Amino acid sequence: MRERLSLPFYNQDFTRSAINGNSEYLDSLIDLLSDERVLTEAKCGNLTLAMIRPNVGPNDNLLGLDDIETAEIIEGMVEGLGEMAKFSFKFTKEAVNQFYEGDPQASMEKNPPLDSNRFDSRWPEFVEFMASGPTTAILLHSPNGDAIEKWRAHLGHWNLDKFRDPSTIRGKLAVGIYNNLVHGSDTPDSVVRELGIIRKVLDGGKYGPNEFHS
Repeated sequence: MRERLSLPFYNQDFTRSAINGNSEYLDSLIDLLSDERVLTEAKCGNLTLAMIRPNVGPNDNLLGLDDIETAEIIEGMVEGLGEMAKFSFKFTKEAVNQFYEGDPQASMEKNPPLDSNRFDSRWPEFVEFMASGPTTAILLHSPNGDAIEKWRAHLGHWNLDKFRDPSTIRGKLAVGIYNNLVHGSDTPDSVVRELGIIRKVLDGGKYGPNEFHS
């Protein structure tokens, strides 16, 4: 029987800049995402999933910083929440489709792509983008049942063309709506669902040793 996981969970093998494809800690990370303590905290609103999307620099942030620097700044803007776990992984296209199915997909299918020579709508372009590099996942914790609300307040509005608040992550850093840099779950059920999808990616993924290098 495996030893009970130590929380918070963080391991250098799963940083944004590098990941070891043969990591001895991968099983522990997979176990983390189905740990009853994590799921219980998510279900009662004490835990939320924050994600820093792929390729957040330098062309996709207003400061012109590289991907790693921008991710560090984003993480540093989190206030009033504890980090239960942090790791990076790479989405498959199948997982992106599952993760964002429903309203996000329907909305993007109605919007034009940036590259109309390759894509007929924003949706397939977004799927390719989300699978193009490392995503950093951070499990943020609050003991007061307000983790989701606190993190989403840090995010700022997704529609930066109409609502740009420079005190928020998106308002301060994001160039526009096509890459608003970050994700935040909207309900406790969404947190549980999204962690399950990420767990499946990790459980079935075979990452090469250089796959996470920027």
